[in-house]
Amino acid sequence: AGGAGAIPEWRPQLPPAGPGDRPGRAAVEAARRAASSPAGRATGGEPRPAGPGAAAPERPARPAGAPVGAGSPGTPEPSAPAAPGGSPRARPYDFRIPDKFPKDILRQISHLHEGMSRTLTTSLSARLRTTVRVEDARAEQTTYDGFVREASNPAVLAAFSAEPLKGSALLEIDPVVAFPMIDRLLGGSGDSLGIARPVTEIELTVIGRVLSTILDNWREAWSHVTTLRPRVLGVETNPMFAQLVAPSEIVLAVTMTCGLGHQEGRIRFCFPFAMIEPLAHGVASRQWVAAVAEPPGSHEAEIREGLGTVLVPVSAEIARARLTLGQILAMRPGDVLPLGVPAGAPVCLRVRGQPRFTGRVGRRGSRLAVQILGSREEERA
Repeated sequence: AGGAGAIPEWRPQLPPAGPGDRPGRAAVEAARRAASSPAGRATGGEPRPAGPGAAAPERPARPAGAPVGAGSPGTPEPSAPAAPGGSPRARPYDFRIPDKFPKDILRQISHLHEGMSRTLTTSLSARLRTTVRVEDARAEQTTYDGFVREASNPAVLAAFSAEPLKGSALLEIDPVVAFPMIDRLLGGSGDSLGIARPVTEIELTVIGRVLSTILDNWREAWSHVTTLRPRVLGVETNPMFAQLVAPSEIVLAVTMTCGLGHQEGRIRFCFPFAMIEPLAHGVASRQWVAAVAEPPGSHEAEIREGLGTVLVPVSAEIARARLTLGQILAMRPGDVLPLGVPAGAPVCLRVRGQPRFTGRVGRRGSRLAVQILGSREEERA
């Protein structure tokens, strides 16, 4: 107490504590008894103080190691959705994988490889002579250890360089589609083997054609940013032996879905950050605009030049005859087969088995030759 006129200190009036009790223990016990009574259950069973000066009930202690707010009544978890008009939802962040690639860069790289997937669909379908689907290209950043853990084992992992970029990257083809591709290149139907086994040396040589096709399309996709020269350095079947960078190193993973017949697998790229960083800056500085439609026939000269070196078989058909199987079995050297056409009659020139021209058989020097007289299409017209 102070001197005259001083304001007396206010103290809460607590019920007397029993022997060995802490201050306020009696009030807590009284509140619990009130909650267990019929009147207390009617109010929802919440413990209430026994009187105006009673202490509030104690909260249960937070478990050791639990995050702040965990275990406290009425406190939402960090991952719980926020109430309408409340604070925004908490987003987890892994400090082991720092954001080295901005979101807009990842979107542009995904868009670039989405265009690559469309051209790769055409290229692989032409090489394998069957329908191939490549789609759903997406780019994301992860650690090299995370990329290796998601790889198949055994797998087809090709390490390749891309000058002038420094370092090397990985190209993975899922065995689910790699074996059907090998089967198609060897003349098969492209069915899956149904067993998991490593790729043999002969099969690695065959799948090298598919790897070259994929890298050619990848080079073409980046040609709008810079000129690259990809080259396969080696192929591994065990992901643990492909030591590209340190396990904790940040890499850019590009994943595409590949379908071949009833089989569906993945085609994945792995680019270390130090290697892909110059390309990422090139993508960021480039302004992506819609391509202007070119008039029809603008590439006709280029197409003709490219097709001009293609070799096709050409044959000259003199005549046709129909014989029985017995006559064919009775043929002996020296027998004469009448064809039913007069000597010097025009012959049919076939291109890849299709009739295209008519001609006359003769000699040029010491070799037989055929002189073209006209086109079969003109005759039909």
